[in-house]
Amino acid sequence: MYGNYKFGWCALLAGAVALSGCTSLFQGKQYVFPRPDEPSATVRLKYERGTTLDAMTFNEKGCYAGFTPLSYTGDFIESPVAVGKELVLTYRKVVGGGQCQIPFSFTPQDGATYTLKTGFWSETKTGILPIFTSDQYYCGIGLVKKVGDQESIEPIQQLHIETGFACLTFVK
Repeated sequence: MYGNYKFGWCALLAGAVALSGCTSLFQGKQYVFPRPDEPSATVRLKYERGTTLDAMTFNEKGCYAGFTPLSYTGDFIESPVAVGKELVLTYRKVVGGGQCQIPFSFTPQDGATYTLKTGFWSETKTGILPIFTSDQYYCGIGLVKKVGDQESIEPIQQLHIETGFACLTFVK
């Protein structure tokens, strides 16, 4: 009987350790945020319930290695990011019973603030017979870059996941 309690405590302890902030255990290789003394840009998104924004990481072969959720500050998901190299983010929003998920990339510039703008819409599609219709739902993102007082639309590259043997990559 004592052995069962010992096993139970070990399992409970292992579960507590796994769930108590050891995010890299579940999320893989973590994104390295710039230190305060390093050049950086800011990425921000108006927070709405069911919304996440994750920074993707890759190994030296370009294979997916993990993700890091960007932090929430008040009404925004906002975080400093490294500049001068491609940044891959995944925007995710759960809407009703569906999910919008868009992986994309761009190269941040030092001192710039990048604000994501999102949208959702639907279109009614007619089936084989006109009485059979269905709504198809879509989502999209845009990126507004602000440097000083100048704002511009920043081009992004929407990515798609390509699977391979033991390697997931994001392709343009």
